[in-house]
Amino acid sequence: MDTGPGKEASRLAALKDYGVLGSPPEKEFDRIVALAAAFFEVPVALVGFTDADQHVFKARRGFEHCSLDNALSFCADTVARGELLVVPDTLADPVYRDHALVRAEPAIRFYAGAPLITDEGISIGAVSVVDYQPRVPLTAAQAEVLRHLAGMAMDYLARRRLQGIRRAAFKLASSMPDAIVCTDESRRVTFWNQGAERLTGVPQDKAMGQPFGKLFGATLETTLFNSDEPPAEPTGAFANRSGFLMLPDGGRCPVEVSSTIWASDAVFQRGFVIRDVSQRYSMQSRLRYLRDYDRLTDLPNRSRFLEQAQYALDRGQGVTVIKIGLGHFKAVNSSLGMAVGDAVLREAARRISDTVPSGSLVARLAGDEYGVLLEGDTGQGAEQRVGELCATLLARLGAPYRVRGFECRLTASAGVAASAGGGGVPDCHDLVKRALLALQEAKLEGGSRAVWFREELRERAERRHRLEQELRRAFHAHHLEIHFQPQVALPSGRVTGAEALLRWRHPERGLLSPGVFVEVLEASDFALQVGDWILETGCAFAAERRARDADFHIGINLFPCQLRDTALVDKMQALLARFDLPADAVELEITETTILEADEEVLGALFRLREVGVRIAFDDYGTGYASLSLLKKYPLTRLKIDRHFVTGLVSNRDDLAIVKAIISLGRSLDLEVIAEGIENEEQALLLLQLGCQAGQGYWFSRAVTRQAFPD
Repeated sequence: MDTGPGKEASRLAALKDYGVLGSPPEKEFDRIVALAAAFFEVPVALVGFTDADQHVFKARRGFEHCSLDNALSFCADTVARGELLVVPDTLADPVYRDHALVRAEPAIRFYAGAPLITDEGISIGAVSVVDYQPRVPLTAAQAEVLRHLAGMAMDYLARRRLQGIRRAAFKLASSMPDAIVCTDESRRVTFWNQGAERLTGVPQDKAMGQPFGKLFGATLETTLFNSDEPPAEPTGAFANRSGFLMLPDGGRCPVEVSSTIWASDAVFQRGFVIRDVSQRYSMQSRLRYLRDYDRLTDLPNRSRFLEQAQYALDRGQGVTVIKIGLGHFKAVNSSLGMAVGDAVLREAARRISDTVPSGSLVARLAGDEYGVLLEGDTGQGAEQRVGELCATLLARLGAPYRVRGFECRLTASAGVAASAGGGGVPDCHDLVKRALLALQEAKLEGGSRAVWFREELRERAERRHRLEQELRRAFHAHHLEIHFQPQVALPSGRVTGAEALLRWRHPERGLLSPGVFVEVLEASDFALQVGDWILETGCAFAAERRARDADFHIGINLFPCQLRDTALVDKMQALLARFDLPADAVELEITETTILEADEEVLGALFRLREVGVRIAFDDYGTGYASLSLLKKYPLTRLKIDRHFVTGLVSNRDDLAIVKAIISLGRSLDLEVIAEGIENEEQALLLLQLGCQAGQGYWFSRAVTRQAFPD
C-alpha cells in the first residue's frame, strides 16, 4: 500500500477514532454484506478496514479469512486508492494476473470495491464484492449502488460515533452551515443550530420545544415523518430526501434532508441535516433549459418538439405539424450581419408564438425553420382551420421587420402534415419528415404559401434519392465528364481560356447537362469528392493548353461544400505544384447563392486562395440577392454577366442598362468582366462597344471535350 507517513498516520488515527477494530460483530455490517451479495449476485461480499499491516474483515459472506495481509488484499488496494476499484477479469489485468489470490484456488477472477471515506476525506476501509468468474465492468448504476453501500457503512459508523460523542457533535453541529435540528419522540425541537436559524429566520430560543411542523411547515413534516407513524415509534434513518420548506413570504425553498435516530435513556431522538439546495435546483433547471430550449429564441428545440409529438402520438391523439421556413433570411444575415439576423429570428419566433392557438407548442427546429405542434384538432373543419392559421402565420411573418435601424422583408413558407391518431404515422420523425417534404414543395412552388403533405412528395424525394445513388455509381464508373467552353478576347477573337463544365454521359439518356442533376449532386455526401476530381481535371487541361499558349487560364466552378473544406487551399497549392501551373492560371467561380450562405470560415478560405494568387470569379452576377457591398467584402478578380441579360441585350432596354452598369461597376472596382451566353455577332459587337473585353457562348463554341477543343 503506497501511502506517505503523514497520510498513513492520519488514516490510522481516523480508524482508531471510529473504534471499529476489536469490537464484536455488528448487525449493520452484516446487513450491508447481505445486500451487496444479493444485489450483485456474487458468492463473496465483504466489509473490512485496513490497519497498519492487515485488512480486517468486520463482516464477510462466502469468505473464510478474518483478515489478510495488506500486500495480499484487493480491499487494501481500494483503501489506498481512495476511489472505486473494479477489476472485471483479473487474468486480463496486468496488475493482478500474477496476484497470489488469483493463482490460488478458488481463484479470484472479479473484484469491485468502494472505499469507506470519512467526512474528512480519509479512506479507512472498503465494501467489496468478489466472484470466481470474470464479469463485465460495472454499469454506472451498479457503481453508484456500491458507493451507496459504502456510504451506508459510513453512515452507520457516523451514527455509532455520534452516540458516544453526542455532546461534542452537538457543539460541532452548532457551527455547521447546514441546518441541524433534533427532535424528541413528540417531534418537538431539542437542538437548533445557527444553520437552522439562517434557513428559517427563527432564533434558537424561539425554536426550542416547538413542534417541527410549526417551524418547517406541514408539507415538509409529512415528507420527513411517516404520517401513520406513532410519535413514539419513529422510522429508520434516510439520506438525501428531497422536500420543500415553506418561507414566510409564501415561497418554497427546496431542501435536501438526511435523518438519523438514536435512543438515549430509552427515549428516541431524531436528528436532521437540512440543506438548502435552491442553487442546485437552479443549476438543474438551467441544464434542463439548455437541453430542451433554443437559447436564441427561448423556444423549445427540435428534440423537445419531437419528444412532445411522440408523446401525443403514443397516446393516440390527433397531431398536426406545421413546419415553417423563412425565405431570403440568409441574404439578411449576410448583408446586414448576424446580430440583425438573430434579432429577426427572435421577432419571427415571437410572431409565431403570438399567432398560434393557446396550448400549441412552437419550436425552433433549425436555423431559419420553426415548428408548430397542434394536438387534438383533427375533427370536421380541422383542415380549414389549419389552413387559415397558416395563412395568418405567413402574412405576419411576411410583414416588415424593423431591427436596429434596418427594415427587412422576408417571405415564409409552410409544410403541413397531420395524423388523425390511432396509427397511420409510425413515429414523430416520420411526421416531421412529411412536413419537411411539404415545406420543400412550398418553396419549389415559389414560396409564401402552405402545402399539405401528399404521398407524391415522398415519391419525388425518393426519386431524388435514386438519382443520387445513380450519380454515385456514374461517378465511380467514370460516366461523368468535363467539357470545356472556350473563353474569348472580344477585341481579337483569340481563345484565352476555358470554363470547365460538368456533363453526365448517361448510358440511356445520352449526354446530360448539370441542370438535370447538379442540385442533387451538390447536396450529396460525395460532392466534395467530385469537386476535387473536377479541380484536378481542370488543372490538367490547363497545363496541357499552356504548353501551346502561355497565357491560357481555366475557370472551375466550386461546389458550396468545397468552400467549407478546410483542406481546399492545400489541395489547390498541391495541384498547382503537380501540374507546374502559376496560380493565376486558375480561376475559381462562386455563385451568389454560395456567397449568401458563406460565413467567416468561407471568407477566410477565399482570401487565402487569393493570397496564393488564384483568381476568384463571381458567376451569374445580377441574378440573385447579393448586395453591392459583397463586391468589396470578397476578394474577387472578375464578374461574369449572366446569360439572361446577354440574351435580351439587343432588344431589351432594361437588360442593356443592367449590362452597362455591371461593366461600369467592374471597371470602377478594378474587376475584369466577362459575358456568358453570347449567341450571335450582334451581341458580341455591342458588348465590345460597351467595354466588355471577354466573352463565351455558342457564337464562339459550345462546351466540347478535351480532344475537340479548338487550337
